[in-house]
Amino acid sequence: MGGDETQKVVMVGTFSCRDGEAAAMEGVLTEMVEAAKVEPGVEVYSYHRGEGNRFWFMAMMSDDEATDQHGKTAGMQKAMQAFMPLVDEPPQITRLRPIAGIGIGL
Repeated sequence: MGGDETQKVVMVGTFSCRDGEAAAMEGVLTEMVEAAKVEPGVEVYSYHRGEGNRFWFMAMMSDDEATDQHGKTAGMQKAMQAFMPLVDEPPQITRLRPIAGIGIGL
């Protein structure tokens, strides 16, 4: 791809919640998905539950600007305030550039 082309950005990550807070975390993550629906450039935004208290995150944004603006809406800020007290460890997030895939508009 040339340097002037807009490139999508994918973020994947994982985190765990405090013991006994998994149900509350699922509720907050649902709120975060709802808040992300109005953010410009959000193409994919999902949370997934693994074993125990482990959760996974995957998002795809249309470009760097959308990625940089993510989380700045009032709805997302409110959800983040509810999210942080439930987290057992800081989220580990990796930022990637997609190169090939099915169903992601490449």
